[in-house]
Amino acid sequence: MPRAERREQILHVAAELFSQRGFAGTTTRQIAAAVGTSETVLFRHFPTKESLYAAILEQWAPAANFERWLAELRAIADRRDDEGLFRAVVTAILESYRRDPAFHRLMLFAALEDHELARMAHVRFAAPINGLLREYVARRQAEGAFRRVRPEQVVQLLLGATAQHAQGLLLGVDTLGLSDRDIVTQSLTLLAGLKS
Repeated sequence: MPRAERREQILHVAAELFSQRGFAGTTTRQIAAAVGTSETVLFRHFPTKESLYAAILEQWAPAANFERWLAELRAIADRRDDEGLFRAVVTAILESYRRDPAFHRLMLFAALEDHELARMAHVRFAAPINGLLREYVARRQAEGAFRRVRPEQVVQLLLGATAQHAQGLLLGVDTLGLSDRDIVTQSLTLLAGLKS
């Protein structure tokens, strides 16, 4: 198998195993066996288990795609399209959980295991979104469009409720029976509360 294809195969198989068993519960021997190769070959591609784990993060969320999405959010924010911004953020989060459930399970395991990968993902992906939204809310407050409430609370309500719903679906638990449309409507209700 060509080197690039083998690398992709290793990443895919390792991500599935890590998302089912966590970092601590998955060995390089198990990964190599599931790929149908040896640990020696595995280590030629990834010198350590940690480097493999970090490569999975890069594979699933390439910086270019994330930066493009962030630029789209900034453009919506620059137009002062409150509803468009809230809707775009919520929709993207829900789509991400649906499109890449193994990645999100992997992130949950990383957080539970207090692994550096969870912090890396937070700094690289969550923090810029949080910052953009926090700055947007503060700007709209300064312009008199939003009520005075701590911007961090608004961001927590918006992202926390969305992530909780998405994680529940990921885990097969939908106790409230809400749809994606309900979650978008909920975010717009939050927005309406900011405006009144």
